[in-house]
Amino acid sequence: MADEPAGPPALADLPGARGQVRGVTETLRTGLHSVWLLPDRLVATGQADELYLRALSGTRRHIDVPPTGDAELPPPAEGAASHPSWDAGYGPDTDQLPYLDQYDDGFDLGWEGDGYAPAIPAPRSGGSGTPLPQRDLAARIAKELSAPADDVAGWLTFPDDGTPPPVIGIRAWAEPDGGPVRGAGIEGLHRSLSAAVRAAGLPPGERPRLFVVARLRDLPEGLPDELHQDSGATAVHWWWDALGRLDVSTAVASCLAAARTAGQDGDSSGERVRRQLTAETVVEICGPDLELARGLALGWDGQQRTLDAALRRCLAAGPPVTGGTAEAPARMGARRRPGTDVREAWSGGAIAAWEGRLRPHPGTWYPVGPAAELTGDARARLAALIAQAQQRVVLPWIEEARQRLAVRSLSHLKRPVESVVEDYIERPALHLRDRPERAFLEIQVGELLHAHRQGAVALPGHEAQLLRLLVKVRNILSHRSVLHDATLKEFRDELSRSDLRTS
Repeated sequence: MADEPAGPPALADLPGARGQVRGVTETLRTGLHSVWLLPDRLVATGQADELYLRALSGTRRHIDVPPTGDAELPPPAEGAASHPSWDAGYGPDTDQLPYLDQYDDGFDLGWEGDGYAPAIPAPRSGGSGTPLPQRDLAARIAKELSAPADDVAGWLTFPDDGTPPPVIGIRAWAEPDGGPVRGAGIEGLHRSLSAAVRAAGLPPGERPRLFVVARLRDLPEGLPDELHQDSGATAVHWWWDALGRLDVSTAVASCLAAARTAGQDGDSSGERVRRQLTAETVVEICGPDLELARGLALGWDGQQRTLDAALRRCLAAGPPVTGGTAEAPARMGARRRPGTDVREAWSGGAIAAWEGRLRPHPGTWYPVGPAAELTGDARARLAALIAQAQQRVVLPWIEEARQRLAVRSLSHLKRPVESVVEDYIERPALHLRDRPERAFLEIQVGELLHAHRQGAVALPGHEAQLLRLLVKVRNILSHRSVLHDATLKEFRDELSRSDLRTS
């Protein structure tokens, strides 16, 4: 029984993502806090969790803080500040709650007449003391560490067991709002832990560190820039220009390879051109949106007449794009992070850095769903991307076919090779001046066709037909036009027949 084809690689296994993960783990190892900002789409697809776990596992000792719903919060440590009673409206009737005043040895469990009920206050927007979001987060960390909940920062700075300080991993998107400012608990914990580390004068290798993975909206506004300025304590990483053409091409190729294994496609030159064109067109259209690229690679048959419907379906199936327009801003911002004017668009998936350039997501300019109107601007944008993909794939095949035709043409010359080189090659290489046969091999397809029509070269009919097609395809691509399905099929078929003649 044949082995099942391998599935597409995980995001964290792609070269660009591995580079980001490596950068995050290296900053944690140097003793710095690390904040990693990801676009919303990665959280929606579950890939953010994959990246978080991969980076966290690269540290020697770490704690994965569970979300609120998964955590069983420990009680406050002995000596903690008192809280409002149930009588203030924070819980059930005091008469129904037992209170254990002191240590209990397991016997004589019961009611204390003069006791009071421990109270858990509801979230408040004001008031003194530690804010509730920070208390809740600290309590969950304390449970993982078996440490007192009221002094997590102090315990992390000077752990009782003398173990190396851990990395505290936090998924910011899983944290509760906890008040008017989202992320206030994370900010408060970061400040208290940083203050404790500074007060203790700990060297980098002995510092506890926070590893926070967040969307832009999971942190207080302005906090990432503030932390970026404090580069001696915290490193801020952005998912910015993280994936390049190699990453998306790798993912698309694996999808097409699995489909080819299932369908047992042939391996002629024409078939290879078809596969390469399909893959490159998907990469050029989708850019760094890995899920869109995978969906289009599996849902499109490679023909231009079906591309519109396939792209609409894939865009409609993915997370919605928010926060941007179809036009890319003039400035990209810094190389490692988006500028402030594009951050909302970056967060909503509307724009990304791709191969060093700003790139709007196709969902901002192409119609989503079958009923949306295809505008002239969208049609022109799509055609430009298809033309770029065709140039990247087809031009190397034209060059390979040109080289073979040039070699064959040497045996069909009707004039001395020196004369043909002088009359038909516009700019012969100077270093080949004394080697006319070698200089002839550099002849371009247009020059060779001209020599054939003038009778200087008498190519057989099938070779002349291939040459005319190569010139036609090259001229179309040089004018940034699109090769349509019929022309591409003719080109692939001629290449396959040429291969058969050669073999």
